[in-house]
Amino acid sequence: MKALMVKSKKWLPEQKCCRLRQSNECYGGRIGRRLLFCLMLFSALLGSQCLEAAITPDGQPGWFVDMGRFAASAHGTFSCEQCHGNMKRGGTMHPDSENPAFLKAYANREYNYQRCQSCHKPSYEQYLEGAHAKALMKQQTDSAAESHKLPKSKKAPTCGNCHSGHYTRAHLSRVEIGRQMVSVCGTCHPAQAATYLDNYHGKAAVNLGDKNAAFCTDCHGAHHCFSLKDKKTALAACQRCHPEATEGFAQVVIHPTIQDLPENDTEKRAHVALIRVVTLLMAIMVILVVGFFYGHSFVWILRELHEKLRKHK
Repeated sequence: MKALMVKSKKWLPEQKCCRLRQSNECYGGRIGRRLLFCLMLFSALLGSQCLEAAITPDGQPGWFVDMGRFAASAHGTFSCEQCHGNMKRGGTMHPDSENPAFLKAYANREYNYQRCQSCHKPSYEQYLEGAHAKALMKQQTDSAAESHKLPKSKKAPTCGNCHSGHYTRAHLSRVEIGRQMVSVCGTCHPAQAATYLDNYHGKAAVNLGDKNAAFCTDCHGAHHCFSLKDKKTALAACQRCHPEATEGFAQVVIHPTIQDLPENDTEKRAHVALIRVVTLLMAIMVILVVGFFYGHSFVWILRELHEKLRKHK
C-alpha cells in the first residue's frame, strides 16, 4: 500500500494578500459589531435621562395668553368671563393701565380657584381633602412675609400649578396624560420624578408607553395626593395593581432619595443608605466583569491578528 503524500499548498503572492485581507475584514467586522453593542448599551443606560429631559410642562402660568393655543385647549370654547367673572378686583377693572404693579404678582396666587368647582366639583372637593390644600392653608395662615420668601417650588400648589387653565388639551390618552403628569409633579418633586423614571414603573409607563403601568396618580391619587409613608396607605396603593400584595411587598422603596425627607424618618434613611451602598458595589462589579471580558477579548483579537500576520509573511 502506497503511502499517501499530502503536499502543502503553495500560495501565490496575490493569493496571500487576498487571504490576509479577508482575515482582516473578518476581525474588523467582529470589532465593529462589539463596538456597536457597546454604543447600544450606552444609549440604553442614558435613555431615561434623555427622555426625562425631553418632557417639559405644557405652559406656565402668567398674565399673557397665547390665544391660538387657548383656542385648541379644553377650555377653548369658554369666554373669559365664564372663569374670570367681571374682571374686577377690589373695585378695580383688570387690566388697570394706571397700575402696572399687578404684573409683578404671581398669577396663580391671584386667581380664585373656587370657581373651578362649578365644572369640576368632585375634583375640587378631593383637592380640599388632600395634602396640597392642607399645605396651602398652612402657608396662608403663616405671616405674609414668611410665605413671600418661599421659592415657587416650595409654595403649596393650587389648581393652576398642576393644570394649565389656558393650554391643557382634552381627549388625551392615558399615556399622554401620564407623561405630562410626571413632568408637572417633577417641578416640585424633581428627586422623586428622577427615581420614578429609573424604576420599573417609570420605564414601562413613560419610556415604553405601557398604559397598564403605574403613573404618579395611580399610587398617590390625582387630587388627594396621599403620602405613602403610612404602611397601610402604601399597602392599599400597591393592592390596586397587585391584589395579592402583603405588608412586606409594600416596604419596597420606590423613591430611594432623602431629598425633602424629615430628619426623624430614620427608617427610610437607613433603607436609602443600604440601597446606595449595594448599587455602588454592583456598579463596581459590573464594570470590573465587563472590563475584564472586553479586555480579554481585545487581547485575544490582537493575538489572533498577530498570528495571522506572522503566518502570511
